Formats: sequence, C-alpha cells, structure tokens
Amino acid sequence: MKGQSFYKGSAILIFMVAVTKVMGLAYKLMLTNLLGGTGMAYYQSVYAVFTPVYAIAIGGIPSTLAIMISENFALERYKNARKIRRTALIFYSLLGLLSSGAIVLFSGLISRLILGSSNMAPGLIAVSPTVFLCCIISVYRGYFEGLCDMVPTAVSEIIETLFKLILGLLFAFIAYKKASTLYDTPKTLSITAAASILGVSLSSLFACIYLCIRLKIKGDGISENKLKKDICTDSARHIISELNHYAFPIALTAAISTLINTVDLLTVPMMLKVLLSRGALDISMLNGSGIAKGDIADFIYGSFTSLALTVTGIIPGFTAMLGKPALPGVAKARATGDTAALKKGTDDVFFLSSVIAFPASFGLTVFSNEVLRLLYPSRVYETAVSSQPFMILSAGLVFGCMLPPVFALLQAVGRPKSCVRIMVISCITKLIGNLTLMFIPHFGVSGAALALVIADMAAFFIAVKVYFDTCAVLPGIKKCFISPAFSALLCAGGARLCYDKLYSGILSGNFRLCLIISIAAGGIIYIFSLYLLNILPKRQKKQKKFKKIAKRT
Repeated sequence: MKGQSFYKGSAILIFMVAVTKVMGLAYKLMLTNLLGGTGMAYYQSVYAVFTPVYAIAIGGIPSTLAIMISENFALERYKNARKIRRTALIFYSLLGLLSSGAIVLFSGLISRLILGSSNMAPGLIAVSPTVFLCCIISVYRGYFEGLCDMVPTAVSEIIETLFKLILGLLFAFIAYKKASTLYDTPKTLSITAAASILGVSLSSLFACIYLCIRLKIKGDGISENKLKKDICTDSARHIISELNHYAFPIALTAAISTLINTVDLLTVPMMLKVLLSRGALDISMLNGSGIAKGDIADFIYGSFTSLALTVTGIIPGFTAMLGKPALPGVAKARATGDTAALKKGTDDVFFLSSVIAFPASFGLTVFSNEVLRLLYPSRVYETAVSSQPFMILSAGLVFGCMLPPVFALLQAVGRPKSCVRIMVISCITKLIGNLTLMFIPHFGVSGAALALVIADMAAFFIAVKVYFDTCAVLPGIKKCFISPAFSALLCAGGARLCYDKLYSGILSGNFRLCLIISIAAGGIIYIFSLYLLNILPKRQKKQKKFKKIAKRT
C-alpha cells in the first residue's frame, strides 16, 4: 500500500476536521438552543467526568499503532505488523469493555459526589458504550495511519460525526418532548442530555462497522510473498509490553489534558457561587433574564463551556490532526539518523500549524462578539456572559493550537513521558490560575479563560525546549512564526476595517452579511500576503525550479 505524503495526508485530515467540526458545531448549536445554559451544564458535566476515563482507555492507541506499524513496515516485518494489529484489537477491546462496565457501575456514586444529586447518572450510563467501541475504532485507525493512509481515519470520523448529529439531536428532541410532560425542569433536562449522549454513543458503532469493512475489502497492501519473507513474529506478551510502553504515557497525557475541564468543573461553579454571595460578580448582563439567583452560577458555567470553550475548541481540532501524517515520517527519520528529514518534518508541522492558528486566533479576537451573535442568535444572555472570556480565549488560541502537534513530535522522537510531565505542569497552572484570577474584581469566569491561556502558553514553551534538547532541531522562526503572524495580523486588521466600513455604510445594521463578507476579504488578504512572503510550499518549489533553469542558462 502506497502511503500519502505529509501535505496530502494533512489535506485529507484537515478536510475531515472541517466537515466534522461544521457538523459538530451544528449539533452543539441546536442542542444548546434546546437545553440552554443549565441543561448544557449537565451535558458538559458528564463529559468532564467521562473524558479522562476515555482518554486513559484509548488516548494513546492510534499514535502507538502508527509508530509500531510504520517501524515494522520499514523493517519489512509484515507478518509481525498484522500480529500487532490482532493483539492490540483483543487487548484494547477487553480494556474498553472493563472501562465501560466501571462507568455504569459507579455512575450513581460519581453523580452524587460531583453534583450532589443523581442528575448526571443517566448521562454517564448512556456514554459508557463509547469507550468499548472507540477502542476498536482506534486500533483500526492507528493501523491505517501507520501505513500512511489517512483516508480511513477521515471517512470514519465523518461517519461518526454525521450519525452523532442525526441520532444525538433526534434522541434529544424525542426525550425532551416526552420528559417535559412527566417531570420537573431539572429532571427533564437531565434525561434529555442523557438521550442525546446515547445517540452520540451509538454513532461510534457505524464508524466501527465502516473500518472493519474497509480493511476486509481494501486490505493493507501486504501480499503473500511479503508475508513469507517475514518468518519471525514477536510474542503477544512482548507486543502488549511495547503497546503499553508507548500508549500509556500518550494516554496519560491525553487524560491529564482533559483534566483541565475537570478542574473547571470542580472550581468554576463553586467559585462563581462564592463571588455571587460576596456581591463580587458582575451579573448586570443577566438583568431581565428571569434566572433564579441559585441557578446563576450553573448558568454562567454552562454558557462558558458550551459557547466560549466549544467555539475556541474547534481550531485546535484542525492542528491536532497535523501530528498524524507527520508521526511515521519523523519517527523513521530519527531512527535512521536523518537530520535533514527530521528538520523538514519539524518545519512542516510547525508551519502548517501556524498557518491555521494565527489567523484563527487574531480573527476570532477582533470578531469575538459578532461570532457568538452569529452562532447563537437566540441565546442573548448566554452570549452576553461568554463574550469577554471568549475574547480572552481567542487571543491566546495560538498556544492551544500549537501544543498538540508539538506533543506528536515528542512522541515520534521517543519522549512521550515528557508530555505527561508537561501536562501536569499545565494542569497545576490552570488550577492555580482559576483560584487566583477569578477573584480579580468583576473578572469572574474570564479569570478561568485567562488561566487556560497561561497554562497552554507555559506548556507550549516547555514542550519546544524538550524537543530541542532531544534532537537539537528547532523550526525556522521566520517561516514558521513571523511570516504567518504578520500575514494573520494583516488579515484580521483588514477584515475588521472592512466590517466597520460596511456596517456603518451600505450594509448598515446587517451584521451577518457584513461579517461573512469581511471574513472572506480577510481570507483573501491572508493568502495573498503569504504568497508575497514566499513561504507557501508550491511557490517555493517553483522558485527553486526557476533558479535551477537560470543556472543552466
């Protein structure tokens, strides 16, 4: 099976993320409009508890399989590669089954400990099958990624997100209609959130079926002749040991990164209640909302997580994918001592990450209020609460976007345990930030947003230093940072100027159309400036070609 290049693999995955993020955002928008801030607090609370368990169970599987399979293919150990896949499938399926059972068994206890009621328990039970199904999915995705084939990962993600949108919303609307006639509002919202989560869990089943059929029909490119050449395979015990050597630190890193959400769950609502009781929380934007004083803290927390964090969480989803196509090549370059290939792989990852991160960060910062109004037109009070923290999160988005690709590079060069230590530092920084910055007068939940930016920034710089200490390679500063940042600055400034002129001129009052036109104008400015700065790969190739022709003549 012929693998894809880094840029082709990245293009496939970025397209996949674009499609899935649009569908995922549509799902969150409609669900938020149905549940509101309080209902979304139940929904987010379930995932804040579930995600660390999910990350520990499956977080390291795709990357681990990709590293091991690419190494075995490079050494022409084809039979062993297949045995790795079979062993991983059995091992992680059992692990997923045990994890799912544990979530069901302790759902009531967890709900009472965190919320002080059983409102979270139905959601935890509904989400439990996801771990088992995603363990199987992750093994298949990691196997294909190790072959440098990103299409199965992309298609399975799209299938999963499509059914999440359909089933998640369908189950939610049916449950809401039935439960609202039988129960009070909190119970109705809890059941509705659980029904939606069940739809999300079932969506993983369709992705799992697709991957099984894909491998059965398309195969993995290993012929019988190749299998005959590989007469020796590792024992199952050795393979499991290798899987754990790579997977556990990667999974622990993913789990700790999700604990940042758990830190918010445990600290933000509690601190908001303290600030509210002291009269130190600005709630003037909620005047006339009709929200009871006892529900304000949950409302602000639910709005912050489902609006501000959800929207800013879209962009890191794009850059996180860039580590997947780079991982096999970087691992191979380091193993063979090819410094030039390692440098190129590093530059490619940082460059593509910057090209996405800088314009997204600057653009969302200058249009923070307009973007929330566009996405959540019927949620006036949720938007008002989330506007300032959303601007802060957007301003620091660059660090959150760059961190996942840097972690992928560290994993590829054999430093997955360093990622664990870095994320522990980040999590502690986030906790300290919440406990201090939220007490700034009238800052409130914006303090939690600023704490996240500081935590991501600290983690990014530490990760870059560790990577340099490991392989003595750093990305090109001008190509990977200065040029994309300068182009993004022109993009954001031009877009904002265009919006202000249109909004106060010929399109007065029509902020949606003004915003769409301005974003398009900013995009054109950005691409044109990147072209003039001569950092786009195709333009660089053409220039090199012209230089060679000039030398010959």
